[in-house]
This record gives sequence, C-alpha cells and structure tokens, in this order.
Amino acid sequence: MVIGLVSGPARAATPSTAVSWIQPGLLSASTIQTRLLACLARGDIVGAIAMYEAETGRVAPVWLRNLEVAYSAASQTAGRCQQVARILHTAFTRLGQKPEYVAIRALEKREYMVFDMPNGKSPGITQNGYHVIVRVEDMVYDAYTGPLGMKSADYLSRLHAEMGFAWKVVSEP
Repeated sequence: MVIGLVSGPARAATPSTAVSWIQPGLLSASTIQTRLLACLARGDIVGAIAMYEAETGRVAPVWLRNLEVAYSAASQTAGRCQQVARILHTAFTRLGQKPEYVAIRALEKREYMVFDMPNGKSPGITQNGYHVIVRVEDMVYDAYTGPLGMKSADYLSRLHAEMGFAWKVVSEP
C-alpha cells in the first residue's frame, strides 16, 4: 500500500517571498553595508552618505559623515594623521572590516617626512617624525591616499624621510 500526500503544484519562491524567510534586520543591515563598501571602493563618499540616508530614512551616522573630513584637503596637513586614522579605523570597523593602525617613524630622530603625490607635489606630512595610517589587508588609507587607498608597497615607495623610516602595527595611533 502506498500512502502519499496531495498538495498543490510546486512554486518557486519569488524574491518577495524569499526575503520574508530571512530575518529582515539581517538582510537590510548586510545589504546597506555591502552597498556602502561598494560606494567607498569607488571613492564616492557623498554617494555612500546619500544611499545610507535614502535606504534607512535616517541621517547618516557621524562615523560615515566624518569620512568627508578625513579625506578633505584640510586633513592633508602635518599633525592631522592621528585624527584621520581614528576616523578611518572607526569607519572600517563599523563596515565589518579589520583595520590596523600602522605607525611610521623617521629614523635618526629626523622630524620630517614627505609623501609623493600623483600630481608631482611632495608635501611634508609630519614635523615630528611620526605618521600613522590605517591598513586593511594590503591596502592603506590616510588623508593623502583618498578613499580609494593604495597598495602598501606603493604607499611606502612614495614616502620619504632623510634617513629612512620604520613602520609597525600599533594598537592606537
């Protein structure tokens, strides 16, 4: 004897029904995070802020809005690196990344380091021989790299100090 169940025809889940099977908070947070990372990977901070506000109906959080300050021309001055590093570290952490602070010191107690910009200029980035950047995997970020960042090796090849420099990962800037 065969006993079976009778049911209606099988249906594929439509996107709207598939979404209802997933906890709504997880999907929206994950989707927003992914879209924020995509905007930032293109260097589009304004777009990331606008997307966040449109998707959530709320003002963008301070950590996201602070990215505009961190990458502004005003932050490309000696002495601002620690503040910029804190902003970047907080943002990457909030976006689910694993950022690290990297401290760079000029050797022989020299006070100045310069950074070769793509436009051919080489601004002084420190007056005390200390600079800090944020590293996420093999990319580094500071006010001089902009939101696109740079490969670590490229960044270090553009950084100069009279007697060289040393760098190490530190727990705070």
